[in-house]
Amino acid sequence: MPRILKLSKQVFIHGLVIITVLVIIQLLLDAFQSAFLLYMPPIGFAIFLVVMFGIQPIVIGVFNIIMLHRIYNCEGWQIGFWLNGFFLLVFFSTINLLLQTSFGIPFSLAVGIVEVFLLSYPFGYLGKFSNRGTKTASIQQEKVSPPSL
Repeated sequence: MPRILKLSKQVFIHGLVIITVLVIIQLLLDAFQSAFLLYMPPIGFAIFLVVMFGIQPIVIGVFNIIMLHRIYNCEGWQIGFWLNGFFLLVFFSTINLLLQTSFGIPFSLAVGIVEVFLLSYPFGYLGKFSNRGTKTASIQQEKVSPPSL
């Protein structure tokens, strides 16, 4: 029988921070897209792509790692900032692309606010499970003696 995940405040806060950062960055990129593309068109387009697929995933990954360390008391990470943020960015972009192509709804402030409230829990779970950090060891950790020869 499949396990149903229960709703928790930690997951909601984690998802709220991640989706809010994604929406703010997407709104800023949409606002400055024409400025990027008008700056010496091939170079401006290249800079826009570097910001969108290079810098944005790093920022999202950093926020995700910080949230994991603060909320769940995890230490370390198994994947880098860029790959972690790129995974969350691809999921967010896919949802926006489906909304735009299926219903003709372009990304705007209103769509961003609706996404913040509707996608907080899913992105909380995605952010939590996209990076398998280890739980911080308890104080009463058993001491293991080195093997004797």
